[in-house]
Amino acid sequence: MKKTVLIKLGLFCLGLLIVRVVTSANWSFVFMFWNLFLAWLPYYFIRLYPKTKSKLKQVCFLLLSLLFLPNAPYIITDLFHLHQSPVAPLWLDLLLILSFAMLGLSYFILSVKEILLIAAEFISNKTSYFFVKLSIMLLSAYGIYLGRFLRFNSWDVLTDPLNLIDRIFHSLCDNSQIKETLSITLSFAIFLFLIYELYESLRYETSDPKKLFEKTT
Repeated sequence: MKKTVLIKLGLFCLGLLIVRVVTSANWSFVFMFWNLFLAWLPYYFIRLYPKTKSKLKQVCFLLLSLLFLPNAPYIITDLFHLHQSPVAPLWLDLLLILSFAMLGLSYFILSVKEILLIAAEFISNKTSYFFVKLSIMLLSAYGIYLGRFLRFNSWDVLTDPLNLIDRIFHSLCDNSQIKETLSITLSFAIFLFLIYELYESLRYETSDPKKLFEKTT
C-alpha cells in the first residue's frame, strides 16, 4: 500500500471536514482527526520495531502497537454519530465518516501486516499463522467493544487500571453482559478477519502465499 494513496485519502478526509465546517458552521466532527491520530499510532509504533536492536524496546513497541491497534478499526463505529448530527447533509456525514474509517482500516491492515511479519519469525506453519492472526482480530474487536460500548481509552491501562480490570471481568463473567460482549466481539472479529483476508488475497493474487514462511521453513 503506497504512502501516496494514504496521503491522498488523508487530504480527501481533510477536504470533506473543511467543507462540513464551512457549510454548517459546526465543529462537532473535528474529533475525528484525534481518532485518526490514534489509528495511526499502532502503525507508528510497529514501524519502530525493526529500527532498534534492543529486545526490550522491541517488546515495548510491539505491545504499544497491539494496545493502540483497536483504535484503527474503531473509527468504523463513528457511524453511530450519523443520527446525532442534523446540521449537515446526511450524505456528507456518511462520506466523511466512511473516508476516515477507510483510512483507519488502512492503518489497521498495515499494522497487522507488520505484526504478522514479526510473528512469522517465530512460527513455521499456516496453522500457527492463522491462530496468531485470529488472536489479533479478537483482541482488536474486544478493544472496539471496550472503547465504544464501555467507553474506555487505550491509556486507561495506565490511568484507570483497576476500573478497567473490573469492567473487563464483568463483561466476560457477568451473565447479564456476556451475550453482548461475545456478540459484538465475535462479529467485529470476523469482519476484521475478512477485511484482512481480502487484503491478503489481493496481495497474493499472482504470487504464492507460502513465501511468507520461506525463511522459517
